Amino acid sequence: MYEVFRAMKSLDMEWKVLNPYHVIARKKPENSVVDPPKMSLQLYQVDQRSYLLDFKSLVDDESSPGSACSSRHASVSMPSKPAGMRNSRQTISMDVDCSPPPSPPGAKLSQTMQFFEMCASLIGTLAR
Repeated sequence: MYEVFRAMKSLDMEWKVLNPYHVIARKKPENSVVDPPKMSLQLYQVDQRSYLLDFKSLVDDESSPGSACSSRHASVSMPSKPAGMRNSRQTISMDVDCSPPPSPPGAKLSQTMQFFEMCASLIGTLAR
C-alpha cells in the first residue's frame, strides 16, 4: 500500500484511509466550484508475491442511475369518449428533450471520464 500512497502523492491526490488496505481518494480540487470525483481503492493480496488493486468510482447522488431518460418520446393517454366509455383511449406521441443542459464554457469532463483518467494516471505511475 506504501507504493499506492506514494503514487497518489506524486499525482497530487488527497485521500482518506478507511483501513490499511482501503482508501477513498480524489484529485485535489483546482477550484472550490467543481468537486472532483472520488474513487475507492482497495488492495487485495492474491498470493505471496501478487496484489490486486481494485478501483471503484464513487459517484455523487445527484446523478443517480435511475434519473436518466430511457427514451426521447413519451406517450400521453387521453379519454376520447365520455366518462362512461373509458375503454378506448387515444395516444398522442410527443418529443421530449432529455438531453442535459449545455455545458458552460470551460466545463470539465464528465465524472466517468475523470475517474478513468485518474485510474490510468495511477496505474501508469505504479507501473514505473
